[in-house]
Amino acid sequence: MEKDLYGTLTMYGDPAEEVVDELRLAIHDAEGNLIFATYWETSVMEKEEIIKSINVLCSQYKIKELHTIEDILPPEFEEINGKKMRVFRTKIYR
Repeated sequence: MEKDLYGTLTMYGDPAEEVVDELRLAIHDAEGNLIFATYWETSVMEKEEIIKSINVLCSQYKIKELHTIEDILPPEFEEINGKKMRVFRTKIYR
């Protein structure tokens, strides 16, 4: 039996300026188990290209529902192995 899959789209950037510099798509099952994740940088790809890519992935994975986190989240950083690394979090929509 094939599992129902869902997508959660999260925007990162500057909430005060309402500027998005990165979008992340998490594809997961109903329990929140991650199946696939990817991202797009708005400085590298045009909005139309990003939308097409999201639509293609949703079609390929047969996404039952795509949820967008409405808030623009500021980037977060953690020290990992002595290096400051950007980390990404999202709330999985179920």
